[in-house]
Amino acid sequence: MSRYRPAGNLKMEQIEALYQGSIDMHVHTAPDPSCARRMDAVEAALAAEQGGMRAIVTKSFFYPTTVAAQAAMHAVESVQVFGSVTIGYGTTGGLDYAAETLENHAKMGCKVVWLPASDAAYCRRGMGQTGGICILTEDGRLKRAAVDVLEVARSYGLVVCKGHLSYEETEALFAEAVRMGITKLVVTHPLADTWGYFTAKQIHKLADMGAYIEHVFGCLMPRLNSVDPADYVDMVRAIGAERSIMSSDLAQCMDPTPPEGMRFFIGTMLQFGCTEEEVAMMVKTNPARLLDLE
Repeated sequence: MSRYRPAGNLKMEQIEALYQGSIDMHVHTAPDPSCARRMDAVEAALAAEQGGMRAIVTKSFFYPTTVAAQAAMHAVESVQVFGSVTIGYGTTGGLDYAAETLENHAKMGCKVVWLPASDAAYCRRGMGQTGGICILTEDGRLKRAAVDVLEVARSYGLVVCKGHLSYEETEALFAEAVRMGITKLVVTHPLADTWGYFTAKQIHKLADMGAYIEHVFGCLMPRLNSVDPADYVDMVRAIGAERSIMSSDLAQCMDPTPPEGMRFFIGTMLQFGCTEEEVAMMVKTNPARLLDLE
C-alpha cells in the first residue's frame, strides 16, 4: 500500500518555494515525428520562466537540440536552456560517428549526452522490435566508439546519461567513465523502464559508483505504467537524496506541460514522504551541480 500523506498536510507555499528555482533535466520538445508534443523549445522555456524555474534541458530522440535551445534562450531572460544529444541512428548516425557529432555540439553549448534511447538494442527488444545499438562487444567489453564518446564528455564537462541501455551496458559504461575521472553520470529512470526495471541492488551499485539516480514524473502516469511514487521515495531513502534527481520527462500531447509536471512532482514526493530538504536537493542542488550552475 502506498504511504500517501493527506493533501491537508501540505501547503501551497511549500510546493511553490521548492518549485521556484527548480531545474528540469529531461524535457521532450516538439517537433517529433513519433508523437504530438505539447511544446517546442521556445514555448517550454517561456513556460518555465513564467513559473519561476531556473533551467531546463531539452531532449529529442530524433535530432540534437543544441540549436533549438540556443534559439529559446533569446526568448527568455531568467531561464537557462540547455541542449543535448541523444545517440541514435538519426541523431548521430549510430554509435560509430557519435563522438564526432557530440564534439561539434559540445563546442556549440550542448551540456548533456544521452546514450542510445529508442535506438538501444535493449529497449527495442523490450518493445518487441529488432535491431538497435549495443555499446558492448560480443565478449562484453565496451566498444571503442563508446569510449570515444566518454572522452568527448570528459573534455567538455558533459553530463552522461544512460538513456535506455541495459544494466550490463550501463555498468560497463560508468565503470570506464569513473576510471577516466568523469563524475557527471545519470542513471536515466531505472525504476520506470517498461521493458525492464533495474533492481535495487543494481541501482545501489551504480549510485555507489558516483552516479545520480533519476526519477521522472512522466512514469507516474497511466500511459507509462503508473509507477508507485512510494517506490521513488523508498529509493531516495535507500541511496540518499544527495545521489538523486527529479525530472519531468514530459511533453506528450496528453501530458501536463513539463513545468506543470515538475510542480505536480514536487507535491507528490512531499505527499509520499520526502522532506523539503530532500526535494530541494533533487530539483535544485544536484541538477545545478551537474549543469555547472553552482
